[in-house]
Amino acid sequence: MTPVVSFVGRSGTGKTTFLEKLLPRLVERGLRVLVIKHDVHRFDVDKPGKDSWRLTQAGAWRVLLTNREKMALMGATDGDVPLLTLVERYAGGADLVITEGFRQSSVPKFVVLRADAPEHLDPHDAELSNVVAVVSDHPVDSDLPLLPLDDVGPTLQFLVDHFLHATQGRRSMTGVLLAGGRGERMGFDKALLTFRRKPLLPTLVERMLGVCSGGVLVVRRPGQALPDLPRHPSVRVVDDLIPDQAALGGLYTGLALAPTPWVFLAACDMPLLNRGLMTWMADLPGEADVLLHLADGRPQPTHAVYGHRCLGAIKRSLLSGELGMGSWRGAVRVQRIAELEWRRTHLSGHSFVNVNTPEDLLEAEAMATVDTEVTDWSDAPGEEGEVEWTQ
Repeated sequence: MTPVVSFVGRSGTGKTTFLEKLLPRLVERGLRVLVIKHDVHRFDVDKPGKDSWRLTQAGAWRVLLTNREKMALMGATDGDVPLLTLVERYAGGADLVITEGFRQSSVPKFVVLRADAPEHLDPHDAELSNVVAVVSDHPVDSDLPLLPLDDVGPTLQFLVDHFLHATQGRRSMTGVLLAGGRGERMGFDKALLTFRRKPLLPTLVERMLGVCSGGVLVVRRPGQALPDLPRHPSVRVVDDLIPDQAALGGLYTGLALAPTPWVFLAACDMPLLNRGLMTWMADLPGEADVLLHLADGRPQPTHAVYGHRCLGAIKRSLLSGELGMGSWRGAVRVQRIAELEWRRTHLSGHSFVNVNTPEDLLEAEAMATVDTEVTDWSDAPGEEGEVEWTQ
C-alpha cells in the first residue's frame, strides 16, 4: 500500500503552515502526494447553480469534474469513511499520503507542537498510537525523534529514510536515439546528417555510450538506411515497434526494448548533446518516472530520462491516437528540472539544440566552434560556417 503518515496537533499549532513548506520539497523530488484533511466541521465546495451541483441534486452518486489541470469529485457520504478506505479508493498513482488529523487512526503520526499555541497535544497521550516523531519549536521531554518546526529539511529526510524508497546512486540507463524522422524541412533524412565533416549519428552513439550502462538503441523506421555505427556489442539498431507514431512511438519502442529500468531519450539531430549533462541526470536523486528539463520555460521531452513505469501510460496514449509527447505525462510522476538548476552543470544550454533546416545546421556549426563543453568537434576539419551533408 502507498505509505500513509498523519500530522496531528491542536488547532493553532501550525500543521497546515508546516505542510505548505514540506509539500514543495516533496514535489521537487518528483513525488506525487495525496493530502487528506479531516474536517470536523460541515463544508460544501460545490456551488449552487453550477452544473456539478445541479447533477448532484438530480441524484448523481458522484460527479467528477476534470480538465488537463485539475479534477474534483463531488458527492455525499452516509457517514465517516475510514482513512485506509479513502487511501484505497483515491491514492492510485500516489507515492505518499499525508493526512492532517485522523488522530484516532493507527497510521504513523507526527505530533506538531508550538510553544505559543493555546493548547498542546501530549505525544504520549494514551489515545494516540504509532507516534513516530515530534515536530516542535521548543524542547520536548520525550524519547521520540525531535524535528524542528521552522525547518522542513529534517522531516523530509525522515520521510525519505523511513517511508520512501529513493533512487540511490547512478541510474542504470540505456541511450535511445530517435532516427526515424523524415527530415522534410531539412530536405533529406536527418539520420544521414554530417556535422563539421563527421557523420553525426555515430558521434552521438559514442557520446551516449560513455554514460549509458545499458548501451544505445537507435530507433529507425522499418527498412530505413543508416550510416555505419560504432561496432560495439551494446549498440543495436531496432525498428519502430509501432511505425509512424512520431517521437512517442520511438520512445515506446526504446522503453519496451531497453535492458535497463531507465532510458535517456535524444534525437539524431542534436549535434551538441552534452555528456556532462547526461551524467548529471543519471545521478539526480528522486522518485519520479520522468526527469524533464525546462529551457526558456518550455519542457524538453526529447532530452529527458524516462522510466519503465511510463510504458502503460504511453501505450494508452498511442491507442487513443494522442501522439503528443506531453499527452500522457499526467498519468505518471514528472520531476521538472528548472533552468537555474541544470545551468550549474551545463551553462550554455546548447545540449538542447536541434537542427531542422540547413540554416539551423549552420547556426549549430557556429556554436560548436565556441562551445567548450562539447569536445567531439574540436579537432574536426572544416571552417566555421562550412556545412556538408550526405544525401
